[in-house]
Amino acid sequence: MDKRIWIGGAVLVTAGLAFAAFKIFGGHSEAPVWKLAKVDKGELTQSITASGTLNPMKQVDVGTQVSGTVAKLYADFNSHVKAGQLIALLDTTFLKASVDDAQASLAKATAQFELSGHILDRAKGLFAKGLSAQADVDQALSDFSVAQANVTSAKAQLDRARINLAYAKIESPVNGVVVSRNVDVGQTVAASLSAPTIFVIADDLTRMQVQAGVDEGDIGQVKVGQNASFHVDAYPESTFTGVVSQIRLQPTTTQNVVTYTVMVDVGNPNLTLLPGMTANINIEIQKVNDKFIVPSEALTFKPQRPDGAKWKGHKSDNHGDTTAKKSHRENGSK
Repeated sequence: MDKRIWIGGAVLVTAGLAFAAFKIFGGHSEAPVWKLAKVDKGELTQSITASGTLNPMKQVDVGTQVSGTVAKLYADFNSHVKAGQLIALLDTTFLKASVDDAQASLAKATAQFELSGHILDRAKGLFAKGLSAQADVDQALSDFSVAQANVTSAKAQLDRARINLAYAKIESPVNGVVVSRNVDVGQTVAASLSAPTIFVIADDLTRMQVQAGVDEGDIGQVKVGQNASFHVDAYPESTFTGVVSQIRLQPTTTQNVVTYTVMVDVGNPNLTLLPGMTANINIEIQKVNDKFIVPSEALTFKPQRPDGAKWKGHKSDNHGDTTAKKSHRENGSK
């Protein structure tokens, strides 16, 4: 009796495990859902992807060549300025004093020059009458030449002081828009080894460039004049277009990844795009028309046998990965 009970219990446990396995592995199987597509003719485009930053075509850093305190600002962020327009003014107190000092030095040098001229004329007259030595004439001539050089030096110092005074008026070198202002009224700027940047002015925001970093494996396919399209996060549903204008030879290496900068010219007539935006760009490498096209899923589909084994003649997964890698560069599902 005990033996029959143990046998019956074992049968029940085995049946339970078999039922559970069926529920887990086979009970939820459903018929596959097929996505159907029509083989059609159309346009097929091959492109490479990259990311970059939007920048103005021309951007100018406006600084100062003289040191001083910012007295007034006539431009601010987003101000539209014209070439030659006054955009900032430094305190001119010390600069004007330098001009006055240079003028006084010039007057002093001029007076000394005139005196040395009279002394030279008198020395020559006395020497002609035999009343002075040749050494006196030579000394007078030397003093006259030194005085003349001092006048020239004083004039140069006055010109330099006037130029420095003019530099206190900071003018815009180009027509454009102020994208950055780095000083405030009352701030002291020191022009020692390099000119401090006061404003950054974009020449024309209706024409911009994307500086895209293209991988070294794709750079050989990029050519000047190729079309490009890109998206920015601010307008995810909008597609912007441009043209490759330059391929820079300077490589950039980041964590052993080498990229090259590709410049893409972009029109921005509505000022929709702003400097600094990140662009996800597609550069068109090749385009063909009137070709048979099918969804890429149809080319990469690998069916499995019911027993999990591979079909006879089935290629290795490495080949399938290579096919997928080659096909990811095609636009959409083409």
